[in-house]
Amino acid sequence: MSFKPLAVTLAVALAGAAATPLLAAPAKGDVTRAQMQAEVKQIFDMADTNKDGFMSGAEFRVRMGAVLNRTPPGTRNAPTKQEAQKMLEAANAAFKAVDANGDNKLSRTEASKRPLAAFDMMDANRDGVLTMAEKIAAHQVAVPAAGAKAAAKPKAR
Repeated sequence: MSFKPLAVTLAVALAGAAATPLLAAPAKGDVTRAQMQAEVKQIFDMADTNKDGFMSGAEFRVRMGAVLNRTPPGTRNAPTKQEAQKMLEAANAAFKAVDANGDNKLSRTEASKRPLAAFDMMDANRDGVLTMAEKIAAHQVAVPAAGAKAAAKPKAR
């Protein structure tokens, strides 16, 4: 699939993060909703290592560890240990938020809701195709909003 740069952000989105992670590094080219659904299914299936149709909290943590370790520490663009820890904590919190029934596992339906809602939100003309222009427009809205949230938080002393 031509939109592999979304893989890392989709892993987080599978856990229920809002649209902002999908916008962190907009992929090149257009993406259809069907392609997005296929990508979500592929990531879910990779995480569901015991093939029981659910992504357990343990399976999710293993998958997130693999995603975060794709860029070895100390290499260019690798997250710092603190950044990686924050991403993992955010992903775990998002997982819990999406786990609607609190059973510490996600069904494919639970895991698909937020990534597809994010896609639909960014698809401004509702044609089922997310264009580069739509991704850029959504990114421009989300990034300043995320910055404003961070600026509004009180600093730890």
